[in-house]
Amino acid sequence: MKKLICILHCVLLISFSLSAQDVQEEKNTEEPPYILSLEELMDISVVTASKFEQPIKDAPSTISLISRDKIIKYGWLSGNEILSRLPGFSISQDYDRKTVSSRGVYEGWNNNHLLMLIDGVPMNDNMYGTAFTWEITPLVFMRSVEVIRGPGSALYGSNATNGVISYNTLSAKDLKKKAEIRYRVGNQGTHVFDLLTGHETEHVSFVSAFNFYQTNGHNYKSLDASDDEEHTINESRSNYYLFNKIEGKGNLEGFSLQHHEQAWEYTTGHGWLFHVPDQPENMNENRRLISLRYKTPDPSKKFNHEYLMRYQRHGVDWNVRLFPNDFTSGGVNYQYGLTELLNTHTSDIFSRVQWSYGADNKSSILGGVEHSYFFYGGDDLHFSNANLNGDFGPTTGNQFIEVGEYFAFLNRHPMHNLGIYGQYTSPKFGDKFQATLGVRYDFASFMFNDIYYDGPGTPEDEQLSFDKLSPRLSLVYSVNKKLTLKAMAGQAFRTPSPSELFGSNTYLLGSNIRELRPEVITTIEFGSDLQLTQNLNWRFNAFSTKFEDQIAYSVSNFNLSTNLYSLTTIGIENEIHFKVGKLDGFLNHSFVERIDEVIIDPTISESKDKLTWVPQQLGNLGANYSFSQFTLSMQVHCQGSVERRDSDRDASADSKRGASVGSWASLDMRAAYQPFDFLEIGLVGTNLTNTKGKLLKNNLYAFDYQIAGRFILLDIRLML
Repeated sequence: MKKLICILHCVLLISFSLSAQDVQEEKNTEEPPYILSLEELMDISVVTASKFEQPIKDAPSTISLISRDKIIKYGWLSGNEILSRLPGFSISQDYDRKTVSSRGVYEGWNNNHLLMLIDGVPMNDNMYGTAFTWEITPLVFMRSVEVIRGPGSALYGSNATNGVISYNTLSAKDLKKKAEIRYRVGNQGTHVFDLLTGHETEHVSFVSAFNFYQTNGHNYKSLDASDDEEHTINESRSNYYLFNKIEGKGNLEGFSLQHHEQAWEYTTGHGWLFHVPDQPENMNENRRLISLRYKTPDPSKKFNHEYLMRYQRHGVDWNVRLFPNDFTSGGVNYQYGLTELLNTHTSDIFSRVQWSYGADNKSSILGGVEHSYFFYGGDDLHFSNANLNGDFGPTTGNQFIEVGEYFAFLNRHPMHNLGIYGQYTSPKFGDKFQATLGVRYDFASFMFNDIYYDGPGTPEDEQLSFDKLSPRLSLVYSVNKKLTLKAMAGQAFRTPSPSELFGSNTYLLGSNIRELRPEVITTIEFGSDLQLTQNLNWRFNAFSTKFEDQIAYSVSNFNLSTNLYSLTTIGIENEIHFKVGKLDGFLNHSFVERIDEVIIDPTISESKDKLTWVPQQLGNLGANYSFSQFTLSMQVHCQGSVERRDSDRDASADSKRGASVGSWASLDMRAAYQPFDFLEIGLVGTNLTNTKGKLLKNNLYAFDYQIAGRFILLDIRLML
């Protein structure tokens, strides 16, 4: 059925592109990135840092801009591939997911410490708070990507603790052709299909895109929690994504309507309780997002305003195998193993009203109000062959029984989040010094029912709330045209997600609703941006970060969501961008060091002055050369060794996976030839040296995760 849906989407998009009437094409007056000098490239404007257009070097954040041209030339498929090539970010893995760790802080399965925006609209999942930065969010319809390192809550609220990844989408005027078709096929049974088209009329313009991704994944042999024999780890997965955007013109200019439809299926790899499934699973998720926005079409006007409403529905349909046959846990034998079936969905409505005023002296004031309304209407299906309503023991005769609601604590009540924010940007005094001051107040509240109440009578619903003030101060000093200095301080926070608060009647997660506290991260940064020569730019950043009350799943408490620890980390990040003729590239290095931590979960050992769970050093080198009709790019990614905590180790585990995770490096390349204006043929290779690198599995297990082996894709682009 899903393949039929994919085919219908493709036919629909192709028919749009081929039936569109010819119109007078608007000429794009912007120079292509390969024509601009390095100085001009580093002066391109970004928006995410302050919600105003300003050059990168003047932005009040540590921010990077990645163009569509760069994405294509390096062959990147996802946000994860972009982030891993920037300073400060490293790819980790938890369960089946590749996650994004940042600045010495390990990221778990939820991947919810990074805010994800598409055209300024929050896109994190409403159930787990996840930023879907891997291939299920494709890059086919992206014009550019902006990435902030460090806190962003003063403008954007919860989830923007470790940074912000902001995708800017294409408009019809950005397309040089009516349609672009791209097909990539390679080993590991991989197929990637992209279709992009756009059209303009007198009153509206539209862009539509479709992506389909399928792979058998990197299957390899590994131990699991049973620690008895190696199993084949299945990483097969597939997804599709449909994107539509309509923008008004003429009297409708400023209005935009977006529709995002995505679905994905996957396997659990080592298993969600780290026992490789002994029976087939069926893991499916889907999301639908619709947003309507009006924004002042001319940002150069003194007074600007924005009105936004976005609806999101996230559904899951899981048949998950948690224990194999004849497994014993806590002295209880599960003769027929443990399986849980769940079909449910959650929805939310997000709204924003924002105003800004820019004065003649180039100062500005911005303010806004945001509100989200989360609601859950119960499960369509929730069954198990274990008594998940009670003692979690096996049922008689492997009978599947209906169990309680996945978010029973919420008791069908909504969850409200209100945010009020303001920002002042000073004039640029003496054309050298500018300050940005921002603050945001967030308030989250909900009613809940204590399903574990064992007192007399029926428990009454209770109210719980979280609130936080997030300040921000940034000072930018332009010493001269070549050198800019920055000093930045800010605080960010993250409210616990619905899955962390309300999970119940399940082996998949657990609620700690009365004790769970919001996370708070405080960061101080000093940075510089120096144009060394016409062909060489150097950016430096030093930071100190205190991350308090990080939330994750507790191994000791059957996936109970709890505050694990507070961490204090310092680090430096260096990056160089170079451009000589048709050769351009980047070089960066990151170093972090732990200087203190406080452990809250007793199953985790303290490591006050030793960085654990993430690499201390990261390095990247990338270069691209274009000549005649050829394009050649290469990338080297280096990840330093990763230390374990003492609680992750014993003699048996060390003998199987080592006392630490060794350092490794990978080489990626892309070569492309464009014989005609409408055709490009290329080859993309990742991990060409077939490095057997590992990604850490935290806690006491006998295995680590293995990075994907050598991967080759044939890449064909048709521009019609």
